[in-house]
Amino acid sequence: MKKSAQLVVTGLFLLILFGVSTMTLLGARSEGASFYEQRNLAAFPSVSKEGLWTGAYFTQTETALMEHIYQRERLLKLNTLIQLQLARPVVNNMVVNSDKLLSYYTHLYWDTTYLKADAATMADQLAALNRAVEDYGGYFCYLGFPQQTTYFADHYPDYMESRLWHTTEIRKNFSEAMEDRNLPFINLYQIYGEQGMPESYYPETDHHCTMEGAFAAYEVLMDRICRETGRDLPVLTRADLDFVTLPNPFLGSSARKLYGLWKTEDQVSLAELKSPIPFRRWDNGTETEATVFKHPVTNDEQLTYEVYMGGDKGETILRTDRPELPNVLIFGDSFTNIMEPLLWTSFNETRSLDFRHYQEKTLAEYIADYKPDIVICIRDESVYFDLTGNGNLGYAIEK
Repeated sequence: MKKSAQLVVTGLFLLILFGVSTMTLLGARSEGASFYEQRNLAAFPSVSKEGLWTGAYFTQTETALMEHIYQRERLLKLNTLIQLQLARPVVNNMVVNSDKLLSYYTHLYWDTTYLKADAATMADQLAALNRAVEDYGGYFCYLGFPQQTTYFADHYPDYMESRLWHTTEIRKNFSEAMEDRNLPFINLYQIYGEQGMPESYYPETDHHCTMEGAFAAYEVLMDRICRETGRDLPVLTRADLDFVTLPNPFLGSSARKLYGLWKTEDQVSLAELKSPIPFRRWDNGTETEATVFKHPVTNDEQLTYEVYMGGDKGETILRTDRPELPNVLIFGDSFTNIMEPLLWTSFNETRSLDFRHYQEKTLAEYIADYKPDIVICIRDESVYFDLTGNGNLGYAIEK
C-alpha cells in the first residue's frame, strides 16, 4: 500500500512537471518582453556544439524556462499583492511606504571621484558635436532632467537611502564639464529648485516629469534658444494651451513594477493647442496620423507614458510648412516624448531621433546630411555619462 502511494505521488509530480514544462514551452512569447517588468526576458538558446560542450546551452535553457514559466506574470502579481498586504516597506525594489513610489537603494556609499573623468569623456563628445553644428551656423543645447526619485528625495522615509548624495555629484561634475567647454547646458534640477520644487512637476508613480514639469522646461529652453541665437521664435504661453487632465487610470513606469497594485491618484495631463497648427507626421519613414498625443478611446482605458507621442520611436518627423522658421533636431531618451508636443510648435520642421531604436546613421552622419538649425539633446541625470544609445554620437574626439 505504501509503495503504491509513493508511485502515485511520484507520478503526479512527474505529470505536473511535464505539464508545466509543456505549457511553458507552448506559452513562451516570441517577443520575449515583459510589460510589467519593462525588460526583455531571456531567449531560448540555439543548439550548438560549443554550447553543449561548455554547458552554456543548458544554463541558458534553464534561465529561459524560468523566465517563461506558465502564468509567470500572474504568479508575480499574486506575490506582489501578498507583499503589499504584509505591509513590506520595499516591494519589487520599490519603496512603497511613502506618498510617492520611489526606487529602493541600499545603504552603500562609494568614492565618486571617478565621475570627473566620466563627465569629461561625455563632454568631449558633446563638444565635438557642438563644433560640427557651429561649423555650418547651427546652435546646440543640452536639456538635463532629474529623475523622479531625485526630485522627491525628501519623501524617502528617514531610515532609507535616497541616493541624493550620488545624483548631486553627477549633476555637479557634468555641469562643470559642460561649462569648462562652453557648452549650453540647462540643469533642470537647479531650475526646478529655484521654482520651489512644485510637486505637480513629477507624478507619484512614474520616473518622467508631468506635462506641468515639461512646460516649465519648455519655457526655460525656448528662452535660452531665443537669447543665444537672436531668433524671434513663436513661443507658447499658458494662454495658448488648454491643460486637460484625462479621467483614465494611469499606470506609471514605477507602478508597472508593482503590477498596478499600488494605490495612486496619478492621472495624465495633456497640453492641447487652443489654435491648432496644421502639420504632417512621419514615424520611421511612414506617414501617420497628425497627432502628438495618443488619445484613449474610452475613459476606462488604462494609460501609460506612451500617451505622449505614442511612445519611443526611432525617427519622428513633424512638418508645419512654415519655411520662415528654423528646423530643429531633437535626440535623446524617453524624456523627449513629453517635450515634443510642445517644441514642434516653435519650428518649421521637427525631427526626433532615439538611437536606442534608430540604426540607419550615427548622429554625426545625420547632422551632416540634414544640417538642422537647432540641435537639442534631452536626457536625464541617470544617463549623463552613458556612451551607448543616445550617448554614442559618432564623432572623433580631438586629443
